[in-house]
Amino acid sequence: MWRSWPPWCEGVLYLCAWISECLRYGASLVWGEEIIDRKLIGALRVENSAFGCIDYVSPREKVSVFSTCAEETKKVIFQLGTASAHLAVEAAQLVCNDVSGIDVNMGCPKSFSVKGGMGAALLDKPEVVAEILTSLRRALPSEKSVTCKIRMLPSTEKTRDFMRVCEKSGAEAITVHMRLREERPAEPAHWDEMERLWDAVQVPVLANGDFFSRHQIDEFWKHCKEKGCRPSGVMIARGALWNPSIFSREPPAFDEMVRSYVRSAVATNSTYQNTKWVLSQMLAGGTGVTVPTSFNGINMKTFNRELSATKSMAHICTAFGEPFEPTYPNRAHTTVFYKDFPFPEEDPQKRSRLPPVDAEIESPQKCRRMDPGGESA
Repeated sequence: MWRSWPPWCEGVLYLCAWISECLRYGASLVWGEEIIDRKLIGALRVENSAFGCIDYVSPREKVSVFSTCAEETKKVIFQLGTASAHLAVEAAQLVCNDVSGIDVNMGCPKSFSVKGGMGAALLDKPEVVAEILTSLRRALPSEKSVTCKIRMLPSTEKTRDFMRVCEKSGAEAITVHMRLREERPAEPAHWDEMERLWDAVQVPVLANGDFFSRHQIDEFWKHCKEKGCRPSGVMIARGALWNPSIFSREPPAFDEMVRSYVRSAVATNSTYQNTKWVLSQMLAGGTGVTVPTSFNGINMKTFNRELSATKSMAHICTAFGEPFEPTYPNRAHTTVFYKDFPFPEEDPQKRSRLPPVDAEIESPQKCRRMDPGGESA
C-alpha cells in the first residue's frame, strides 16, 4: 500500500483529529486521536447497528475506547501510544481489521505520555522504536500499513538518523511535526527544516505543524517548490478542528459547515459533551480562521453562552436548528451508553488479555423512547 504511495500522494492533505466531516470535505486519510495500548487491550468489539458504527468498548469502564465504521476502514489510521513492542502488537492486532493501518505516536510531549515512556520519550530510545516497529510489521497483515509520527530532534542530522531507524524498522511513512520536543503550539513550526529532512528516507515523509488555512497550506507548497524539496503530504490537526472544510477548495458557508458537523455527531453517536467541546472550538476559531460575529442571527458571545448551557444532544440540535429523533437507543449520545451492556464475564487473571469478542446492540426501533429534552438515565 504505502510503497506505491509517492506517485499519487504528492500534495494531498492529511488529518490527525476527527474523521467523517474531514473525509466529506476531501481529506485523503484520517488519523484518529492517540489511544494508549493498555486502554485498548481487552476491549470488546461491538457492532453498533443502531448507528452503523463499530465500537471498541472497555468492559471495565463501560465506555467506547475507539469508534469507526465500515465505510472508513480504508481511510482511517489508528494512532497508537505505546512504549512496549509486546503491548503494541497486542493492541494493534485487536483493531487492525477495522482500520487501514497503525501509526505509532513518537511526538506527543504531554507528561502522561512521556512519563509512561511513550510519545516524545521514544525520540531518546531508538532501540525501543526499532523493536516496536519491527514487531508491528512482522505481526500485522501486509496490507495494513505501519507508520509513525515524530518530532524534530536537537539537530538535523539526529532527526535524519532517527528517521532512518524508523524506515529500517518497517515504517512505511513518517510524519514529522516541525517542532522540537520542548516547543509548544504557540511557538511557530520550523517549515524550513523540511528542506533538510524530506529526502532522509525513501518512504513518504509528511509535514505537520501550523497548517491552519488553505492559504498557509498553499504557501508551504510554494515554499517547498522554491527550495526544491518534495515532501509527500501535510497532516492537519488544529486547523481541521477549527475548520474541517479546510480540505475543500470550495468550502460551504460557515453556518452550514457547523450544522453539518452537528448532523454527523448525531448520526455517529458522539457524546453530547464531546460534541459541545468541538463546536465551541469551531465557533471560537483560531489562527487563520475567520469566524462570523453572529450565528442564527444571535450575537456569537450570546450564542456561545447558550451552547455552554446545553445538557444533551437534543438541546444542542435545538440550538443549531437541527432535528433530533426521539427514537434513539437508551442513553444515546452520552458517556453511559454502554452502562447496561451485557459484557462477558471477565477473568481477573486476564484483565489485559481479553480477546475482542464480536457483539451487536439492538436497533433504535427495539429501544425505548428517549426524552428529547435531556439525557436518558
